[in-house]
Amino acid sequence: MSLVIATRAELIKNKRSAAFWLCLIGSAFMPFIFFLTFTLRPDLNYARLAAEPWQAHLGKGWQNFSAFLLPMFVILTCSLIPQVEYKNNTWKQVFASPLSIGDIFFSKYLSIISMVFFLFVMFNVFMLLAGVAADLIHPKYTFLEKAVDWKWLIKMNFKSFISLLAIISIQYWLSLRFRNFIVPIGIGLGLLVSALILMPWEHINKVPYAFPLLSFAGSGGPEAAKSGLLASHEIYSILYFLVFTLLGFADMRFRKERG
Repeated sequence: MSLVIATRAELIKNKRSAAFWLCLIGSAFMPFIFFLTFTLRPDLNYARLAAEPWQAHLGKGWQNFSAFLLPMFVILTCSLIPQVEYKNNTWKQVFASPLSIGDIFFSKYLSIISMVFFLFVMFNVFMLLAGVAADLIHPKYTFLEKAVDWKWLIKMNFKSFISLLAIISIQYWLSLRFRNFIVPIGIGLGLLVSALILMPWEHINKVPYAFPLLSFAGSGGPEAAKSGLLASHEIYSILYFLVFTLLGFADMRFRKERG
């Protein structure tokens, strides 16, 4: 029960915080770019979107989102939420509260996961709105005439979320370990860029920061997400999540100086 109360307090604390606005604006960025492209240069998109507009639109959006923006926003979010305590110098107050170490650790963890879930929801909403709005402005589009492949969309969200668990756990631990929030962000972005460079490597399915893009299967498009429930890298993501969650909790539990 105390964990529920602590998590609720964290969600209230982060409401309209920098992490909240980052997720909201970040989720709208790419759909807004697509909307401008569809409305300002419809002649470049009519033919490409004629047959399967939602598959082409959502597939391209998720491909670009998974490659860099999604893991980047997760890296920033995982660093910003614990930074609230460092910025306000309130870690000692938090640890002096009647909450257990587990409640403190996992309430912030759940707050981050909730924020990532919010990012997913809003990205999907904005992507759908971009297609509908473009069709209302230019009726020659066929978004309103074609059905969304909800099965693929739900599966893509699920697989992408699983692929992010490794990054979330690593970045959360780093953000708790370093007072300066630039350090975990710098490490995360460095590992993300390295993963993108290593994409042709045969063991890339073991590199956590490449997992979101692998869940989309590179340029394979929506058909790539119609394979089995969990790919090998997504299983690795769950294992990384468990290992770094235990590591982060042990680090907070046994560290002599906290905050």
